[in-house]
Amino acid sequence: MRQQNVKICKGAGCKAWSSDKIARELIEVNEGLGPEGIRVCRVACMNVCGGGASVRVNSKNKIEKMKSIEDILEVLGVGTAELTA
Repeated sequence: MRQQNVKICKGAGCKAWSSDKIARELIEVNEGLGPEGIRVCRVACMNVCGGGASVRVNSKNKIEKMKSIEDILEVLGVGTAELTA
């Protein structure tokens, strides 16, 4: 697995959608993935507020709206088998 870059908004609207919690959980998940895992970056408001925390994966132009860590893992293609291996 190549390193995945995840940018998570730290604006007020996204904090209301638990972006801080999602970022912490993603960092914890990363510890089980090894050196090629996930790089989590907290970024300023992406100006796409509402409907979940704003997340950009691997510098793609599309900003995803995430409501849980499971949403991000699905986009990254990280399954539970990889986490327990």
